[in-house]
Amino acid sequence: MLKKPAISFEQYLRRRGYMFLSFDQAFIKIIKKSFCQKSFCGFWRMWNPFSGYIFFLLYSLLGGNRKRPFAIFFIFLISGFVFHDLVIFLITGSISIVFTVTFSIYSMIFNIENKFQALGKDLKSYIFRKSVFPLRFHVIANMTLLGLPLATGFLINFFVFPHSVINRLFH
Repeated sequence: MLKKPAISFEQYLRRRGYMFLSFDQAFIKIIKKSFCQKSFCGFWRMWNPFSGYIFFLLYSLLGGNRKRPFAIFFIFLISGFVFHDLVIFLITGSISIVFTVTFSIYSMIFNIENKFQALGKDLKSYIFRKSVFPLRFHVIANMTLLGLPLATGFLINFFVFPHSVINRLFH
């Protein structure tokens, strides 16, 4: 039997500062809060709080912090396949692995960054406290860490499934 979640959806939204906002306000806040995070891990913690709660529950079921790298990888893989590539297939009837590949890369980046953060807690807190890097740096870093794996996903999809509908976006 499944245990009751550690926190409710309302508590989850409250912790991230999204309670009592209209859709427009929440959307703008999601964009600002996510891209301004000082780490790629922080970006994903703020991005899409609605599916984030589902993944938080799944993360807990997969072992949470005890099996963190595995749980993170599996969650990103599910997100890429189920919420992106499977939707593309159901709508177009065309196979795509763009987002499965992309989100697999995101999980590796997330796990590597998380490992470095754990190793350098003191250094990390010093750097973040002193704001060594300007906000623009964090926005560009997060956009780059999103864009390069996405381009890789499209490239791999192009070679594996050359007749995929998703490839027509670039013709």
